[in-house]
Amino acid sequence: MHSIPLVRARYALAFIRALQHRGAPADQYLKRALLPAGLLENPDGVISALSLWKLAGDAGRDPDLSDIGLEAGDMPIDDHGDFGSRVTFAPSLYQAISTFCSEARSEYSRSDFYLAKGMDTAWFCRGTIEGTPDQSRQVELYLIMLMIQTIRTALGPRWKPARLRLQTRDERGLERSDVLDGISISFGAPHTAIGISLSSLAAPLQKRAGTRVKSAEKIPSDSMSQNLPDDPLEALKLFVASHVHLRSLPIDLAAEVAGVSARTLQRHLMKQGITYTHLIDEARFKLARKMLHKKNFSITVIAFELGYSDVAHFSRAFRRMTGLSPRSYRQQYL
Repeated sequence: MHSIPLVRARYALAFIRALQHRGAPADQYLKRALLPAGLLENPDGVISALSLWKLAGDAGRDPDLSDIGLEAGDMPIDDHGDFGSRVTFAPSLYQAISTFCSEARSEYSRSDFYLAKGMDTAWFCRGTIEGTPDQSRQVELYLIMLMIQTIRTALGPRWKPARLRLQTRDERGLERSDVLDGISISFGAPHTAIGISLSSLAAPLQKRAGTRVKSAEKIPSDSMSQNLPDDPLEALKLFVASHVHLRSLPIDLAAEVAGVSARTLQRHLMKQGITYTHLIDEARFKLARKMLHKKNFSITVIAFELGYSDVAHFSRAFRRMTGLSPRSYRQQYL
């Protein structure tokens, strides 16, 4: 079984906001992409990147939305959770881009960003973007904006690259963009790349007005532990854990986002000595323990959040796994 490519929910949320701003039927695009709206309530949660690609690609096929990736990506880098905080805490543009490249796997499990240097130009690059042509085009436009916003933290909000290389061969709608207007763009490139003068890499970052600069102590340093897993089983576990609060997560849905049949998924799990039901129970148990450690969650609320139909069902399931009722477990822990 291939690993499920995972991405933070904030990226799908950015496309939904852009679609809503354009007056497009965002709910319909969500449904076709197998993205329940409840998944987007937590921007730091994870979703299948396959769903994000489908959402972006389906929207981009509308002639009026052919540049939707640019609008979706037009948000400051420090709005991207802890990842954005680590990037904007860097003292110089070179270190901000280096942090971006090294930390990007905490946002997308298959990220491939790097910085290449020429004689007088540095290239901020992204490797091959997956998906169909429609999907990869919109994802690339989003990433271009994300990369440009990173550079603008040092070179100012109006900065534009002089040279740009895009993997897409499709120029539709790009003439409408103020950001790309007047830029020398090469289409059909093997990698996405933004040209930056070498001298500008030493520029210090400019902190955005109205934002509070985090201290080093408040920015997570264990970035490697936050990387999204690429191992098939670990990726499936995290995907299930991110969906477990929904009322239903049938194996058919998990199999579809994994790109296999339900039977193939079951066989793969059997080889690991587990079942799909076990994955669901394990995810619920971990979330239940986390919530029981906090006094402000009642047992009833916890049962509802975990997708149980009633408190008694939750209590029986929790007792099976721990030998204690949820209330007794909470009393022992506290």
